Amino acid sequence: MSTTDFWLPLTRLAIVMFTLLLAWMTYRSNLILQQFRPDFNVLLSPPENASRLILVLLCLFLAWSSGLPAQELGFISPQPLNSLLWGMGIGLVTQIVLNLATYLAIHFLGRQVYSPWLIINILPTQPIEWLFIPLAFLPAVAMEELLFRSLLLGGFNGLISLPLLVLATSLLFGFMHLPQGRLGVVAAAGINVLLAGLFLWSGEFLVCLTTHYTINILQVVLAYHQKEWLEKLT
Repeated sequence: MSTTDFWLPLTRLAIVMFTLLLAWMTYRSNLILQQFRPDFNVLLSPPENASRLILVLLCLFLAWSSGLPAQELGFISPQPLNSLLWGMGIGLVTQIVLNLATYLAIHFLGRQVYSPWLIINILPTQPIEWLFIPLAFLPAVAMEELLFRSLLLGGFNGLISLPLLVLATSLLFGFMHLPQGRLGVVAAAGINVLLAGLFLWSGEFLVCLTTHYTINILQVVLAYHQKEWLEKLT
């Protein structure tokens, strides 16, 4: 028995347990944010950022311990500049569509379809925070992409059928955003399907990371200019 044959099943079990624990913690954290509004930017909280960095390192450790080739995990990027440009372009288009869809959903279905508490809690309250928000998003997005793309899609591809794998990860990603309302669940699940498709098409973690990061950054920029409207939805 090779080292990979021995460690891979154990690593896959650890990935599943870690994913479920992280999903539950994220869900509970979002629920707490619905009940009170902290007097600090949640995204820039030092303990939060330290925990995200630890989670990134844990994901990298699980990737290493799996023994899977770097290419299967999406860590090989032959043309990184092209990957970055693709990611930024797809992220820009996706966020434009999401912003329009949010307006339409709230207009036709009512404001109860969406809860903006989470995005309001991470908006900058002073200009200096604009320097740190892009940095704070890096570990947050990297952790989610390492887990949902490299570890779950790359690590379980061949063991579970791809349609079922994409469906399962999308439902789980949507559940993590349940406190943001039905629209938040649908949007998050849809984004996961998009990112899963990008990973399977490109085979690259970098494309998905850049796309996800661009979506999140633009969401904050747009929400900042729509803050008054968003607060009326609470």
